[in-house]
Amino acid sequence: MPVFRCLFATMPFLWKGIRMLSMKFSGRRVSALMAFLILPCCVFFMSSPMALADGAAAPVAVTSYAQQPLKLVQEKASDGDGSAELELGLRYVFGSDGVKNVPLGVSWINKAALKGIPQAEHEMGSLYLMGIGVAQSNVMAVAWYRKAAIQGYAPSQTAMGYAYEEGAGVPQDADLARYWFDKAAAQGNGIAVESLEGGM
Repeated sequence: MPVFRCLFATMPFLWKGIRMLSMKFSGRRVSALMAFLILPCCVFFMSSPMALADGAAAPVAVTSYAQQPLKLVQEKASDGDGSAELELGLRYVFGSDGVKNVPLGVSWINKAALKGIPQAEHEMGSLYLMGIGVAQSNVMAVAWYRKAAIQGYAPSQTAMGYAYEEGAGVPQDADLARYWFDKAAAQGNGIAVESLEGGM
């Protein structure tokens, strides 16, 4: 599961924060799409064991290799294991295990994404949206989100809903926004459900 799954699994109350951020951030308007994709990064760092309150559930693992030692993940990634490629890329991008190398991390995530792994495709979309290790591009972000969304990956379906709602990387289209939110909501994605209930 990607970093963003932590948001959906452990932090459903953040939707109000996203809506507030979408109005103003440091005096500047920030789109709901950008807020939706920035907040999970904060959640990722806030969900470290030191940041968890007593009795709080631990965050959902990022991939099946999340608890494995770096050396094993590197070996499996070098052998072409897509899940290990994604995990290694995320560790390099976020600087886990004391190994921060954003360009190398993006390269590993891209390898996994090119194998059609929806979580990796979603992460590539997020990297393009935020301009982390790649040139910022809403068009490229939407292209990657679409690949994962078509495979039924709810976080990407939600991101597509926001893209169409805001006109970020695609023409603004309320019908297509609702289409993608409906698909994500049908899988129980709380943020998509709230968006639909709030009238988008």
